[in-house]
Amino acid sequence: MIEGHGDDIYRYDDLVKTNFSSNVYQHADLTALKEHLASCFHLIANYPEPQPRSLEKLIAQKEGISPDSVMVTNGATEAIYMIARLFHGSASIIPQPTFNEYADACRINKHIISFESNDDAMQMPRDRVYWICNPNNPSGNVLMKGFMDYVVRRSPRYTFVVDQSYENYTLEPLLKARELQGITNIFLLHSLSKTYGVPGLRLGYVTSDPANIQLLRNLCHPWSVSALSIEAGSFLLKHGTPVVTDIKTYLEETERLRTMLRETEGIRVFETKTNYMLCELEHFTATELKNRLVHDYGMLIRDCSNFFGLTNHFFRVSTQKPEENDALVAAIREILKSQ
Repeated sequence: MIEGHGDDIYRYDDLVKTNFSSNVYQHADLTALKEHLASCFHLIANYPEPQPRSLEKLIAQKEGISPDSVMVTNGATEAIYMIARLFHGSASIIPQPTFNEYADACRINKHIISFESNDDAMQMPRDRVYWICNPNNPSGNVLMKGFMDYVVRRSPRYTFVVDQSYENYTLEPLLKARELQGITNIFLLHSLSKTYGVPGLRLGYVTSDPANIQLLRNLCHPWSVSALSIEAGSFLLKHGTPVVTDIKTYLEETERLRTMLRETEGIRVFETKTNYMLCELEHFTATELKNRLVHDYGMLIRDCSNFFGLTNHFFRVSTQKPEENDALVAAIREILKSQ
């Protein structure tokens, strides 16, 4: 889905002043990182590490696991496509609605795909790959850690790909790599880009059993992560702080935004355990609302009509500063009233 993601700010030149379309908080203080990278531009004159083992060692220390259990990738998305390739031709279960790249990666690699309807799930082969986004995008719901741990351990025949890219945007307990050592049927996906608010650097990583990681390394092409991205990741792990420093207060603001949107006539807002929420319009389409917000107010939201199972009345927003959230709600109410 090359053109179908949120944060498509590149489409609008300088029209966008406030970005609600990305699930990443937009107000990270990147001053120290920028200053550090400005002093490291000499690195672009040479090739980076073919595989970023130095960064993997730092991540392993943070996670409390062996470096052989970590593989850094060019964003979590590269990991998705590599795992789909590893299980080429397999049967994949992808509960919907969720991040579209799972299905796209599986299609490219000739998987038999089920979107977990009762009819086709019964006909799937017994050896399966389950793709689970947790916290889920775009809904913001979170599956309980105990449930996830139980399902993975009692189903050794199944492989579970659990994408925890938004793990730093929820208070709900999630699976930890160090607690899964010796469990061979799970891949955990993580995102430094989202944790530190730097999605343009494309920094993700996979944690799994060392044998699984080695299988992925066998598929990896060299230099997929740039020298500046490796340097940025190392700096952030040593000196950086997550983009959201007070998750409790941030989620309280999320609930305030959700309440304001729920009180807006013509909008249904779904529950969320994260900083983003899924909304449904009664009469307007998401495309119409998005265009009006961009061109009349300089605000960007996520049109969710290209998520499987959602109509063109669904959109998603992420929580920003209180004054920005107030302005968004006011703009949406003006647009809906003008109809």
